[in-house]
Amino acid sequence: MRKNRTVMSAVLVMMMAASWPLSVTPVASANAAAAQTTLSASSAGQPMAKSRAAASPSAGVPQEIHEALVRNQGHQEEKWRFIPSTSQSVIFTFGGLSKKEPLVHVLDAMKANEMRGTFFVTERELKRNAENIRLVRSYGQDLGIGLTSIKGGGTAAEYAMQIQRVQNNLQQQYGVTTNIVRQMASSDNEAGMKEAASAMKCWFIGQGLNAVQSKDKQAQSADEVMPHIFGKWTTSLGRNEIVYIRTDYYEKPSLAAEVMMAIKEQKVDNIAYDTYTDNPIDNHQNDSAYRIVSVQDVLDEPAKLYQYPVNPLDLPCEMRPGYGVGYITNKNFQQEFFKRYIGAPGVTMTERVLGFSRREMALADQTGLVKTAAPQTVFLTFDDWGNDESINKLLYVLRKHRVHATFFIITKNMVHNPNLLRAIVADGNEVGSHTDHHVPMLRIDEKGHSRSIEDDEVYRQNVRSSYEKLFGAIGDMKIENGSRYGLTRFLRPPQLAISRDGCAVALDEGFTYLVSGAGSTEDYGAVSMESLEGIMDHIVHKRNGDVRRGAIMIMHMSSTASRTPYALDLLLTKNDQRPEGDPKKFKVGLLGGYLRDGYDQRMTTPKDMREKQIDY
Repeated sequence: MRKNRTVMSAVLVMMMAASWPLSVTPVASANAAAAQTTLSASSAGQPMAKSRAAASPSAGVPQEIHEALVRNQGHQEEKWRFIPSTSQSVIFTFGGLSKKEPLVHVLDAMKANEMRGTFFVTERELKRNAENIRLVRSYGQDLGIGLTSIKGGGTAAEYAMQIQRVQNNLQQQYGVTTNIVRQMASSDNEAGMKEAASAMKCWFIGQGLNAVQSKDKQAQSADEVMPHIFGKWTTSLGRNEIVYIRTDYYEKPSLAAEVMMAIKEQKVDNIAYDTYTDNPIDNHQNDSAYRIVSVQDVLDEPAKLYQYPVNPLDLPCEMRPGYGVGYITNKNFQQEFFKRYIGAPGVTMTERVLGFSRREMALADQTGLVKTAAPQTVFLTFDDWGNDESINKLLYVLRKHRVHATFFIITKNMVHNPNLLRAIVADGNEVGSHTDHHVPMLRIDEKGHSRSIEDDEVYRQNVRSSYEKLFGAIGDMKIENGSRYGLTRFLRPPQLAISRDGCAVALDEGFTYLVSGAGSTEDYGAVSMESLEGIMDHIVHKRNGDVRRGAIMIMHMSSTASRTPYALDLLLTKNDQRPEGDPKKFKVGLLGGYLRDGYDQRMTTPKDMREKQIDY
């Protein structure tokens, strides 16, 4: 269905100002055979396409294209580096169909490994490389429209006509109906291409990863190429990230296929949860692996597609960014802080605290417990952010044991992979903020004194933008059978450090609870999976073995905490094996089910929760 492409609202403008990498209206598609509808970003702030359509068609411009451009009103389609979808896949695309030998190597490797992709065809290749195009189709692979630059820059109308010609040829010669378009090389008028794609209701495909680097033309092995196309911290590809490979570029005929397989083996296969007792090959219940698919394969799962960013006007006021801002005053801060701060045993006057009096810290919570938690109930939480390689394993373990968790997200880099964040909530988990760039509220200077790192206004923007970015990706998603939203207004202070001013800013920005916890696993420094599982067990159980009711366990989702999913799997497996009624058997709750409806951390800690000291 075609959706409104107007500027969403003043709220969305505020989001765009917060350095969002994408600011587009959504796209939706059912399949290539239907007239796929797509939406474009407002062209405000973008270069105008050359020779915008006039009131009457120019010479040689078909009437239907002229009318499409007029209806489009100059909007430009987003150049997508990923498809907004929660489908568990990575998208491979290809260009360069001039040479048969490297193409056969690629197609054979894809067939052997049950991989699919989109092969983009240009007008020139339709005329010169018909045999190779038929070969691609004989392997069951998809075709797309390769858009080439027009001398002098070209106009939107000329690019729309080029799209139409390739569409017609693919339909007539190969029985393929598609409106998936890729710009095959740089252009003096990319804006015109984007306008044409929008007017013709096409997806305009870019890439998240270009696997072809000019320096590698004479390379002889994938090992030479891989360091050039992946940075040090890119441990995996992202959900529905688009990879582009040119098959005819390398001098070595088999190298394109070798690079493709190296990408699969090193940056896709490692996303799956895989142990000797539980791997996707031997255990059909293990659904953690990602598929390698074509663009159309993802579009053919419309239930998993979504609008990015979310339109604030589609949601109630209390969910929108800015709601609740301005509530905190000097007069009410102290009581609101005591009510809304779930502390941690290690956060005291002598460590990680700034601006509070000794009396205030004596009154502030240090249990890290949810005091109204149901019997035997504990809470699993994860901090930071990561790649699919780290987070997808956690999602699988949670699904495997039918439990859910709260993910506190650093949003600075989350915006590069909103599909992964959305997948977290699609699995029934909830999300809170860990700020935008993980700057703690205080630091210890060289003299041992606590000092603020950011002034109030900078810190305000830090926490404000974090919620805006989370909202843009998942603000519309509900969990627990649609009973509540998966996005919370919970904030976990980085390093659990708190300052009076920082807490006041966070609460004043509409965050409802500041959530630390009963214990951190410090899993980023774990020496073994077994020792980490022991730490986890120690957090959720008292010394006598009973469940520590209400305990919030802090874990991490980054690649540095690589042992976490395996240790958590072991902890939950042991728990599943305990008989009902065993005092050691715990249940897992979600914070959002308790920290609402006026929950007040000032209440007396129940007797069964009290301990002299929580020893980790």
